[in-house]
Amino acid sequence: MNDVTLKQLRYLVSVAETGSLAAAADELFVSQTAVSLALTQLEAALGVQLAIRRKSKGSVLTPAGATVAARARGILREASELGSVAGDLQGELSGTFRVGCYRAYSSRIIPEMVQYFAENHPNVDLAFEEGSSTELQAQMVDGTLDACFILRGHVLSHSSFEPIAAVVPKVLLSAHHPLASQGTVSFKDLAGFPAVLSDVKPAGTLVEAMIRSMGFQPDVRWRSSSTETIRSMVGRGLAYSVLLSIWPGPTSQEGLPLVLKDIAEPVPENAFGLAYPAGLGPTRKINELLAFGRENFSAF
Repeated sequence: MNDVTLKQLRYLVSVAETGSLAAAADELFVSQTAVSLALTQLEAALGVQLAIRRKSKGSVLTPAGATVAARARGILREASELGSVAGDLQGELSGTFRVGCYRAYSSRIIPEMVQYFAENHPNVDLAFEEGSSTELQAQMVDGTLDACFILRGHVLSHSSFEPIAAVVPKVLLSAHHPLASQGTVSFKDLAGFPAVLSDVKPAGTLVEAMIRSMGFQPDVRWRSSSTETIRSMVGRGLAYSVLLSIWPGPTSQEGLPLVLKDIAEPVPENAFGLAYPAGLGPTRKINELLAFGRENFSAF
């Protein structure tokens, strides 16, 4: 096989992101012929067709092309990190570091993480992304994220996972709910009460599946992608919910009191932690991020 060059991979990624040879050429400040030639050479080296060139309609990557482009992003990212090797060898972390966080907990994690790296590793160019666990792991696959904070129950097969804090699902109630004074709450007791659950996948789906596995059918009246919306609706006594933490505190944004109750039925334990691409050992930056998380979020 002929050698594959970083230039060829860079041109392929540009075509994937811009959708055409002409747009890629403009982005790369080269001729369209140069982009086409690089793709042809890469296809010859790999022995597969990577893109379908369509006159006046742009270019579409083949399934093989999409796979190669995803791997190429990771390779290009690693190549760009070579400039930070000297600093790393001297014990200094540097270079770009892209971290994702499951949106439900991003307001708790991200500000402290950014401050930690700014104060302790100022040569690290830290960027962050918020989203669902599924979205964040897809970005790790395509090379746009290095790691992400998610829940163990959300981990996909292409991710490795290191736990930071154990978490257990609990029932969130208004402090004025009829069941609020009970030590534990059974889902049998919640029959007839409406629920508001997360609609962020896979969180909401997993919670509903857990409740049904215990033989109960929740009356899910509302769904929301915002944890604070859920907490406010519970605070008003409109519904109960199932969450992993009382954070950011025992009141909603409106100042209405909340209580978090243990579930009487046996429930599966989950964990909050850090995911990174499977097959790639944790880098020094990822190990530093893990140490930061375990020191600051062990009591999640």
